[in-house]
Amino acid sequence: MPHLRVAASEQAFKKLFAKVVEKFVLEKSDSKDLGPFTAGYDIKIHLEGGSVDLRADNTVQVKELDIKWDRLNLSLGIDIPGFCIPGICLIPNPLGGCILETPEICLFDADPDISIVLPLGGLITSEISITGRLRTRYNVNADRPPDMDQWDAQLPDPKLTNTWQLFLDPQFVDIDLVDVADTVGDLLDDAIEAAVEALGVPDVIAGGLSAIVSLVRDVLDIGDDIQEWLSDLLGVSLGLENIIGQALIEHFVTDDPLFELEDPYPILDKAPNPNNKAVQPPLPDLVPVKLPIRDLTVSNNDVELVLEGNVG
Repeated sequence: MPHLRVAASEQAFKKLFAKVVEKFVLEKSDSKDLGPFTAGYDIKIHLEGGSVDLRADNTVQVKELDIKWDRLNLSLGIDIPGFCIPGICLIPNPLGGCILETPEICLFDADPDISIVLPLGGLITSEISITGRLRTRYNVNADRPPDMDQWDAQLPDPKLTNTWQLFLDPQFVDIDLVDVADTVGDLLDDAIEAAVEALGVPDVIAGGLSAIVSLVRDVLDIGDDIQEWLSDLLGVSLGLENIIGQALIEHFVTDDPLFELEDPYPILDKAPNPNNKAVQPPLPDLVPVKLPIRDLTVSNNDVELVLEGNVG
């Protein structure tokens, strides 16, 4: 039988989980070459909301944890296949050839020809669902000198005690770009048209601007459903779902435990000897009392989590 047994209600666990969620922030930027175009992102996110459920099978389920996009800038670099318009003879030479002709015009020889940045932060709603198990881990304070004893390690500045940590180990993380606002399609179309017009296409082919816009959409492989295209680009091609999922796992498992228990656990602090008033010379102060904890484990059912351990 374990020497210690401590239970916490599901409501108490929800408060612990909410504190860890509040600390999660991810900032990252990167880009990828996707063949005919390049795509990049610059993001900053935090988490809000979500429902937490302790389940009878010793797992924890988190639903509808909202990703809040403080910043989501999608950059697109588009390389349009180049072509040249040959010169036109303005004054033919009767003896052959041409006295005056317009110069050859070559278009779209830059790389990329078009660069677009779409600020999508307020236009995408995303959710996370997590299923995992509660785990305990013994954490040895890496900043503590090897010759420091347990009493000196407890001093507050700095406090260098070892701890037992409780954390949620995600076994399944599902990230869903739940909804892309309808206005994203108009935003992208307007950005493409503005970028094409900014190229300074000569008047001689200005009537073909709509064809160039269609070509850009073909290069980006945009189908009929722009929301599906954008979700696939962000989640799969740029890998944001995996990036956010990995950052979330590291946050819960490594960076921010749900709860920490100091080891050895302080029972009584150092205090003056109460018998000093009647004794001379003064007696030594009472030493602090600390309880070493071993073999700490955690389990849960659908109403509470239970910590069990031994002393010694």
